[in-house]
Amino acid sequence: MDDLFAAEHPILERLRLRIPAFRQVCAARSLEEIPAFTGTTPALYVLFDGHKPLVHAGHEQALEQRWLMVVAVRNGREADRGEGERREAGPLLWQVCQALVGWRPGPDHGPFRVSTTPGALVAEGVALFPLRFATRVVVSAS
Repeated sequence: MDDLFAAEHPILERLRLRIPAFRQVCAARSLEEIPAFTGTTPALYVLFDGHKPLVHAGHEQALEQRWLMVVAVRNGREADRGEGERREAGPLLWQVCQALVGWRPGPDHGPFRVSTTPGALVAEGVALFPLRFATRVVVSAS
């Protein structure tokens, strides 16, 4: 592997193919910027969420690589309690889990697993529901 972000394109492609209910599937740089371009919903945003160092042995370092999948919905019904938003997002979040749990984005990645996830965020009338996934990669010295 020669690109730490090599998983991004395969993730986007898999989610586009597996979950046609999303009107838009694209990459994002941060959670904070998503509300600025969520005119189309339901949408799914994929963003890199950092690395955590794992085992180090000689010239190799294992890393846990984290990715956020953020489901964006806009549902004004019952907006004060968010029930409509959760009713719309719940099945989509489940489909994201089904599409990614155990899947490997490339031969140099371990299988995806769900990781600790931040809570929902509501901004500018859009509810954002993130799911964090982790995979393992090994970096070798050249």
